[in-house]
Formats: sequence, C-alpha cells, structure tokens
Amino acid sequence: MSARSTFAVWAGKITTKILKLTGSGGTSLPGKVVLKICPDILRHLAKDMKIICVTGTNGKTTTCHVIRDMIEAGGSTVFCNDAGANMLGGVVSAFVSAAKVNGKVETDYALLECDEAALKSIVEYFGELDVTAVVTNVFRDQLDRYGEVLTTVNKIRAGLEQLPNVKLVLNADCSLTSSLSDLPHKELYYFGVNAPLYEGTSKDISDAVYCIHCKTKYKYHYHTFGHLGGFYCEKCEYQRKEPQVSLQKVLEWKDGSEVVEMDVFGNTVKAEVMLPGGYNLYNALAASAIGHLIGLSDENIVSVLGGLSTHFGRMEEVMLSDSKLHLVLVKNPAGFNEVVQFLIQQRPTGTIVFGLNDNYADGKDISWIYDVEFERLTEAAAGAEHFYFTGKRAYDMQLRLKYADFDTSKFMVEKDYKTLITTLKQQGQETFLVLSYTCMLEFRDKLAEFVPLAKYSK
Repeated sequence: MSARSTFAVWAGKITTKILKLTGSGGTSLPGKVVLKICPDILRHLAKDMKIICVTGTNGKTTTCHVIRDMIEAGGSTVFCNDAGANMLGGVVSAFVSAAKVNGKVETDYALLECDEAALKSIVEYFGELDVTAVVTNVFRDQLDRYGEVLTTVNKIRAGLEQLPNVKLVLNADCSLTSSLSDLPHKELYYFGVNAPLYEGTSKDISDAVYCIHCKTKYKYHYHTFGHLGGFYCEKCEYQRKEPQVSLQKVLEWKDGSEVVEMDVFGNTVKAEVMLPGGYNLYNALAASAIGHLIGLSDENIVSVLGGLSTHFGRMEEVMLSDSKLHLVLVKNPAGFNEVVQFLIQQRPTGTIVFGLNDNYADGKDISWIYDVEFERLTEAAAGAEHFYFTGKRAYDMQLRLKYADFDTSKFMVEKDYKTLITTLKQQGQETFLVLSYTCMLEFRDKLAEFVPLAKYSK
C-alpha cells in the first residue's frame, strides 16, 4: 500500500464514521471520497484477493446473499457490498469497510454485486486477479438508463473483456447471457432449468425474440419465464448449452420454499430451497455452481440452500402486530410477471399494496407497467379485500389495474406511508406489498418506526 492509498482508506473510514454518527445513509459516499484521493484505489485494495462478481438484470442481490452463505459454509472469510450499493462508489466503500487500519484487506473473498453499466469501471484493475463472474440474466430494465437489452449485454461484455482469465458462470437459459461465452475466459460453466417451472407462466419473450447472431426468430423446446428456457435457432444453430448445474424438476411447492431435484456437476441431489418464487430457483442454481467451484460438498450446498432467509424486500416477511407483511421488490416487466405468477399461486384473500415511484433509481419512464401481465392476476386476486396504491405514481398503477379489469370498488390510494402502515396494522390481514425500489426504501424506513428491521443505508 502506498501512503496515498492508505490515507484514502483512512479518509473513507472517517467519512463512514461521520455518516453513522449523524444517522445518515450513503453507502456510496465514502467510496466517492476515496476515489477523489486515489482513483486507482481498487488496484491496491484488491491485490492478491479472490474476486466474485455478480451482475445481470434480476437476482443479483439474492444470488450474492446465497453465495456469501456458501463461502462461509466452506470456512472462508468474505465481505460483500450487501447494502446493494452496486456502482463503483459503493464497491469501493465495501472494500474500505473491510480494510484494516493499515489499509490492507485480509479476507479470502471479495463478493461484489455489480451494476451492469458500472461493471467496466469496477473490474478495471482486476485483470491479473483470480476473478469469477456470474451473469444472472438480461431483461429490459430502466430503458432511460440502460437502453434496450443488447445495450445491456454490450455493457457487461465491455467489463468482462478486461478479464482475460475470468471464470464465467452463465445462465444457460438466457440467450442474451449465453452469448457472452465467446469472451476470452479461463473456464466456462452454465446453470439452468431443464424443464418448465410451472403451468400458466407468462409467455412474454419480447426481450429476446430473435437470434442475437442471425436475427432469426427463436424456437423453444420449453419455456420457464420471460425469454428463458430451451431456446434454439434453426438457421445458425445457436442454442441453449447443457448446464453443469441444473434443476431437473420441482418435487413440491411449499409456502415460502420449494423442494427440488438438482444435478450438480453430474451428481443428483434433493434440496429444499428456502426462498419463495420460482425465479429464485435460478439464483439458487447460480450460487450452487459457485459453491461447487470453491470446493463445497453436495451435502454442504444442500445445507446452505435449506438454511436461507429472505433479505431487504426480496420476499421479506415482517409481522406488524397481527398482520403478516410480505415485502416484494419489483423493478421491470420480467420480474413483475414472476411476482404475478407468485401471487396467482398464493391466491391472496387479504390486502395487496402496489407502490410505484419514478425516481432515478427506479427509472423515470414508468410505461413498462403496461408490459406486466396483470390480466393474469385478475381472477386469482378477486378474493382480496383491499387494493392500496402508494408512491409518486400511485394513480398510474391504479389506472393500469383498472384496465386489467380489477374490482375498482376495492381501490384506495394512500401516499402517506405512515398512514398506510397504521391502516394495515389495524386491519390485521395478510398483506402483499409489491413496491418499486425507492418506494421499498421509503416504506421500510417508515415501517422501522413500527417494528424492528435491519437498517439498510441508501
């Protein structure tokens, strides 16, 4: 460590301390301060470390949490930017937090959730290190920031091109993600689902209709959700690769978990994945691939999957007096359609809250809600007693559900989170809160005044 880099780490730690003393959020601010002093700080802090980067549109945070449990189950040490600050400043802040007073980081692994557009700047100095990169999937997300899906793929590609010795772990079922296999790499692995997940899932494949190589329309042997599944192109023969880690079948759907049969590098195992929702099975598969690659036994992998818990808005469950709240984060059409599928399976009889903001972190353009198949939920949600709408764009969401032919006599808009929480507490009903990102942050901040919650900085 140079004197400059050591001083930068101290400055970052002092900034973090000040933020904590003042009760402020800002997981990225310490990193920004450090970068002003020492722009190449990651060259110094990441030296000789093993790096695992997780990027992609959906599932980054949950996949990182499962991987973290896998690493710790193997007896190794790890730090992660687990507050979800996945831009360069947030990643640097995580390194600074893990560093000792002498400026050195002594953990075995750095586990980094990386924004797709920020990946290139994050990995700039990692070219000579032991790096494994997981790419979960690519869907339309925040069109005003990312553009269309090919732009997102190219941003990820630009980052990974800087890592000639990277070990790639790709989603076999995503035609966009799989196209990254032509990058220079040391090792290449796939994860995926070998059969349809459930009947009645969304058939929307609008994110990747045509072959990324020859523009011929894809065909499918089977479909899981979004554009994921057993895709193939009849013209150029680009097709889904056989995954090393795969879900063979779901043996049982439970309330909050799934019992599955998996193939892990040739070994058949039965596991209960303690995460609700079929889309979370992809996150479990990606993490299981990492678990195997770092040396965990199949028994340890199964044990980790059976001991998982939900985190910040990712199907998080909170008891508010007699009301059971399910906090469900939504960010884009593909993810929301899977939440719709989850709600169809639940057939709610209490309350559903839909919250939508249009802040920068959500995406200013909220027209994407018209790509969500709410019409599939109309019948399954008919037994719900109340539909509440909150957030800056509450009326837009209310209008969308009116078009989907929901019972408007049950509609109510309540933009004041504290009033809404008080109402939910008085009702004493099971409630599903389906909220966009900043809406989730704001709602949880107010909810923390009623019940103890883990504090996540913004």
